[in-house]
Amino acid sequence: MQHMNEQNFLLIAEGITKIFPGVVALDNVSFDLKPGEIHGLLGQNGAGKSTLLKILYGYYAPDKGRIIIKGNEVKLKTPRDARNHGISFSTQEVTLLPHLTVLENIMLLGSYWNKEFSYFNKEKILDYVLELIKEYGIEINPNEKVRYLGTANKMIVQVLASLSMNADIFLFDEPTSPLSPYEVEKIFNLINMLKSKGKGVVFVTHRVDEALKICDRITVLRNGKKIGTVDAHKTNEEELIEMMLGTQIHEFYFVKEGKEMKEITKIETPLIELRGIYSIPTKPTEVPLRNVNLRIYENEVVAVFGIIGAGKTELGKLLIGITKMARGDIYYKGKKIKIKSPAHALSKYGIFYLTEDRRAEGIIPLLSVLANMSISAFKNVSLGGILINAFKERELGTRFVKELNIKAPSLYVRASNLSGGNQQKVLLARALMTSAKLLIIDEPTVGIDIGTKIEIRRIIREISSKTGISVLVLTSDLDEALGIGERVYFMHNGTIVSEYTNNNPDEIRRKIISDFSNIVKK
Repeated sequence: MQHMNEQNFLLIAEGITKIFPGVVALDNVSFDLKPGEIHGLLGQNGAGKSTLLKILYGYYAPDKGRIIIKGNEVKLKTPRDARNHGISFSTQEVTLLPHLTVLENIMLLGSYWNKEFSYFNKEKILDYVLELIKEYGIEINPNEKVRYLGTANKMIVQVLASLSMNADIFLFDEPTSPLSPYEVEKIFNLINMLKSKGKGVVFVTHRVDEALKICDRITVLRNGKKIGTVDAHKTNEEELIEMMLGTQIHEFYFVKEGKEMKEITKIETPLIELRGIYSIPTKPTEVPLRNVNLRIYENEVVAVFGIIGAGKTELGKLLIGITKMARGDIYYKGKKIKIKSPAHALSKYGIFYLTEDRRAEGIIPLLSVLANMSISAFKNVSLGGILINAFKERELGTRFVKELNIKAPSLYVRASNLSGGNQQKVLLARALMTSAKLLIIDEPTVGIDIGTKIEIRRIIREISSKTGISVLVLTSDLDEALGIGERVYFMHNGTIVSEYTNNNPDEIRRKIISDFSNIVKK
């Protein structure tokens, strides 16, 4: 059923809900886009931004809700449907054919993408592309091979391809993450040009300063829910940061539950200490660490908080020998060490890292729950380091299923059959089977339903209090950092900004939001 005001919008997403196994990714989210508007989607990792864009582009079907384009309700079953309705989708991972020219990519991905056995009138298309390049003020050679272009220009080629098929709605998912400041300006200029031509742009980012700079309106998502929509010209950094990070949720504040706050004296030697660490990025998306100083004591839970791009993952991987050091020192119980590899980190120093991307880099989906638990603990489940002791392996597996409340039909079911929260518990069991001394957990509860989030946070606290293992939690969720860290580090752009002893979570929240706002204003 049409409403009068629906005609005034290019796109309306109304009451969108999307549920994946074990998590509500979007919960009754509504969003709209006007012609000649840049509407920002702001939120932390796991807030639901990318899921909403993928629904608008036909990758996913919503479980509830409806989508209205130019006044007409539509069903977007595939990306082809979305393109037929004039919707374009650009991500930081550009999908072009590198061995072909700019012009050939535009022909294949734009003008001719939906025309089977078409005759390519190269001259006609070239004239049209040259007109687009001139109209949008783009400096690019249509005859250049795509492989020789920079990341920003590759993204521009994607946009040109979309323009060549008369797209009106442009979805950008974190487009600036891999770009230099100069390249960011190129993309911003193009987006502003799209706006001036009456196109609608949805701009997804986690960077508050970017959203304020380029957007007309900004919608903030958190944990799959819409927190609100504000006029970009009537808000400020602090208001948006508070919307992103949330307000006090007492059930997350477990710091003093079941364990007294650890009193650390100046003479106590840390289990692990980083002094003046700088790193060397090995790929464009990697954040360089800059003068990082950090301490982790025995039997302590430390949280490092920062939004995407802060350098948390690079910090965690430095401690298992993946991130490459440029200079600085790592100390283990007061002695300077060199960590060569993840295997060396675990065998020599008892450091175990649980990845943020549990599906791609953590869980081995075709192996059983038990095999996923024991795969890194061969020494602890074998006979003399030669053969697996099936009885001991099963005994340990049964114990951790019970202790961590893992919901699985049996130890031998494939791990891929479990929900996201239970997969994360299996990975925690894997770490515990190794008898690690330091457990590093990267984004432990991203993509997990709220009930399981609370449970996993309690488990992390119990791991430290009951086993004496030190835990380093790397998180973009401030509630999480304040809820389980005895000390909290705030990290931004590869640097530790501040350190707090977590004895007053509400006060620390205010200080971090203030620190964050001051950084954005610089």
